[in-house]
Amino acid sequence: MLTAGAMNVRAKGYRRGTHRAVPPEETWQRIRPQLARYGVTRVADVTGLDDIGIPVFQAVRPASRTVSLSQGKGLTPAAARVSAAMEAIELWHAENPPPASTTATARRLDLPYELTALDLAEGSLLHADMPLPWLDGEGLLSGAPVPVPEPAVRLDHTYRAEWTPPLFRTTSNGLASGNTIAEATAHALAELCERDALARLRARPRTDWYRLDLGSVDDSDCRCLLDQYAAAQVSVDVVVANREPACFEARIRSEAHPVTYTGAGCHLDPAIALLRALTEAAQSRLTAIAGARDDLPPMLYRSVGERPQTREDLGTRTAAWWRQPADATDGDFEADIRTLADSIATRTSTEPIRVVLPSPTGIPVVKVIASGLDFDDRTNVSASAGRPRSNGGE
Repeated sequence: MLTAGAMNVRAKGYRRGTHRAVPPEETWQRIRPQLARYGVTRVADVTGLDDIGIPVFQAVRPASRTVSLSQGKGLTPAAARVSAAMEAIELWHAENPPPASTTATARRLDLPYELTALDLAEGSLLHADMPLPWLDGEGLLSGAPVPVPEPAVRLDHTYRAEWTPPLFRTTSNGLASGNTIAEATAHALAELCERDALARLRARPRTDWYRLDLGSVDDSDCRCLLDQYAAAQVSVDVVVANREPACFEARIRSEAHPVTYTGAGCHLDPAIALLRALTEAAQSRLTAIAGARDDLPPMLYRSVGERPQTREDLGTRTAAWWRQPADATDGDFEADIRTLADSIATRTSTEPIRVVLPSPTGIPVVKVIASGLDFDDRTNVSASAGRPRSNGGE
């Protein structure tokens, strides 16, 4: 079982390219014996299908109720392998949430947040007098028990013969796993902040966007990734979506493969946020090249040869690279949780809420929801090949 054991459940024991409690090699040794329990039949290295060289892995889960292929990326093959496997494990937990603790209407529960400000499905029929099953959640600032609608946590895209009213949008936004509950929670909060920042970015005209001056980036790991892109003759543009916490969207393109692929990243440390965006962009391109993902848009392949070779117009404003003060990122995971939760509460006037999903093997998985945040559910597979609805996994 994956438990904290003797480790400090709040401490960051690994800091290369990400913040984790332990190195990815140690996480792999803990989760590898449990993969069959979650239906994972294979974890494959697909890095060599592209010529960029940034490590990308895929975890295959044929009996999934959402997507059967989970993606993983990282600075090293070990990090990418764990990333793919943990994403598959996260999805399994959301597909198999715990039984509801009660069934009631939102009006009777007197919720401390606005129910209809959650991420709703298109044409949602949700209202305060609709009976719903509820899971036990916890306010991340107050520590108070807060009920969360079970349909806002569950992921299930299997076919059902009976009609059910559209309520919540089915996504994995805010779903995260980790070596500890605190680690998973910090990553879930960063993802919520990322999606909110991207939604607000895309609502602004491109003339108001700021492109990151890549020549000013002095982080060694990020420079290594930029050099890999340059060696593969892949152009890179990075848009600054937010500064606190740092959020970037990377956009890559090459003449050999004339589709713009995107990747995003958010973290209190700008270097980690940028690294996530750069590695995710490579993952998005490899996803299309491999062609095995369930939710790839058909138009991605139908019109590749028709795309113009010019780079996108992202405006003329530029932003120089910045470093976060050391004391902002040197704390433990609980400190990160407080900072990110405070940021969300300031924006929405409501604290984010965490649901800990029970695990048959002890692997920590959480779902964090934040009433009032924006969410752009366009996939990151391609910025120019159409934007289908997300099928849960990223």
